[in-house]
Amino acid sequence: MSTKVMVQRFKGQVHCPICTRNVDAEVEQIGKKIRAVPGQKCPRCISTLDVAAVLQVLQAA
Repeated sequence: MSTKVMVQRFKGQVHCPICTRNVDAEVEQIGKKIRAVPGQKCPRCISTLDVAAVLQVLQAA
């Protein structure tokens, strides 16, 4: 009885916790949860965006 979960990837804006800037990144939606794709680096400070807060998803409705 496994349920299939849709995983979709979009471009978006995330908040970098180290340099406190909003940067472009790839975000993924797993079910109802939206998060930054693991393994990405901030283009400004080169820190990881694994724990970054997603601010905006650039996808048309």
